[in-house]
Amino acid sequence: MLTFIDNLTVLLCVIGIFLVGKHFSKTSRNMDSFYQANKSIPWSLAVGTLVASWYGGAGVIGTIGYATTMGVSAFFIWSICAHLVRFPLALWVAPRISVKVNTTMTELINRYYGRAASLIGAIILVVSCLSIAEIAATGYVGVAAWNANKFLVAAAVVIISTGITCLGGLMGVAVTDMIFFFLMITSVCAAFPQVYFGVGGFAGINQVLSQVAPQMLTPLGGTPVGRAICLVVLCINVYKDPSFYQRFTAANSPRTGKRAMLMCFSIWLSFDMVLITTAMLIRTIHPGLEIQPEVAYVQLVLSNLPVVLRGLFVFGIMGAIISTIDSYFLIGGEIVSRDIINVYRKHPLSDRQSINITRISCIIFGIIGLGTAFSFPLVYDAFLFINSLSMCGLFVPVLGAILSDSRKTDVGGLASMIFGSLSWIYFNYFPISVDILGGKVDALLIALPISFIAYVIGNRFGKVYCDDSVGSAGEQLIEPVEWFGVDGALVALYAVLAIIFGYGMVHQVDVLVGIMAPGIAMLITFGVFVRYWFEVREFSKRKA
Repeated sequence: MLTFIDNLTVLLCVIGIFLVGKHFSKTSRNMDSFYQANKSIPWSLAVGTLVASWYGGAGVIGTIGYATTMGVSAFFIWSICAHLVRFPLALWVAPRISVKVNTTMTELINRYYGRAASLIGAIILVVSCLSIAEIAATGYVGVAAWNANKFLVAAAVVIISTGITCLGGLMGVAVTDMIFFFLMITSVCAAFPQVYFGVGGFAGINQVLSQVAPQMLTPLGGTPVGRAICLVVLCINVYKDPSFYQRFTAANSPRTGKRAMLMCFSIWLSFDMVLITTAMLIRTIHPGLEIQPEVAYVQLVLSNLPVVLRGLFVFGIMGAIISTIDSYFLIGGEIVSRDIINVYRKHPLSDRQSINITRISCIIFGIIGLGTAFSFPLVYDAFLFINSLSMCGLFVPVLGAILSDSRKTDVGGLASMIFGSLSWIYFNYFPISVDILGGKVDALLIALPISFIAYVIGNRFGKVYCDDSVGSAGEQLIEPVEWFGVDGALVALYAVLAIIFGYGMVHQVDVLVGIMAPGIAMLITFGVFVRYWFEVREFSKRKA
């Protein structure tokens, strides 16, 4: 569906991204600069890289595909609940991460539970960093945009992602994330009103869905009870997401990480509104889902955009995916280098050796991801599969290390990881069924409580590696929440938007859904992007 001019636009954008990565390769000479950007990421850049990393293929393409069966319930169960349970992460956990986590999540596990637990945690994290869902999403975009072989398109994107990671390290990834963040939000939201009103708004949606899937028009009716509970539980998966830990430790202060996350909530909520409504539009146009919904979405948007903007839209979507892949590849490579290979050597790796091992690991991740990406019916199925496994193995011990000052032992950490992972594997392949929950119970809902019980019992035995009972001196750097300041204002902004958008969904108000939601997302994104360029300008002046 793309013309020569559109393809030229995409090509020029790709070249520009590589030039950015090449520029930052000059500053990534040691591990601190390559992995943590010398802990210098400012507020605006933290916002951009958090949004771009979280909303990749699973966040954009995957959400649309999944919401074609959930409808309005996706907004209330997944979107609102997801962000509500993450507020403690921004307000209290993120600042503690900034002072309590020195490098990676695996280093944190090693400090509290020992080397064996660290190795198991590292393996689980590396698997979750393969970005299988993101790689699958690139294939569907390629099918829709160029009618190309999905594997070849995915391979090309993996090469680009690996190149960005290997060249510029975290700062290169973060700056390209900022560009992708801007293009992704603005291109998706700019195309939405025309698509929405072209179908007739909620009147057109009602006309079709009331006949083929009326449950999708109700706040809770489009999702089985068991799946709804599973989605809410998965909302807290971000508490052990390695990309957030990396961003928080790389922020220039605990306050920066906290306020960047708080700003993200309002962007995510507005963007979710656009994506979930778009999914309902696709179900309206294709009521029988006779076409892959992820492909249908890209085709729908491209058919409503003029030349050049089509190229920017495809690059924005691809960029969102690339930004997630390169982020997780970098994290996974760092874990392989610093937390698996380095700890078992007699002599520590040099900075150059560590960086080179990370780069080789990224190439291997891409090969594995390409080999497994298209084994799932929907992009979001791959996302749920990987995140459920990693959550059952890591969520409890990681949160215990960060938030709890009680006794923590090597036995507790190991027991939680082993029993959580093994029970997830068992119940995933030998599920139990509960009628009231809509049939088969997701393994996550059984394995996570088992992991917690094993953690509590295990901590009664074994060796204590790090004692938090006397508190941490670093935590004195954490400022209290300013409820009557910037922190409170950002929380209030999210609450107001949630009420407005929720009202618009329930009462089917076209102006709130079709105009305000994309408008708010673009307005905040533009403001953050402008703030970033002012910060870059001021930094350049000080450096000069």
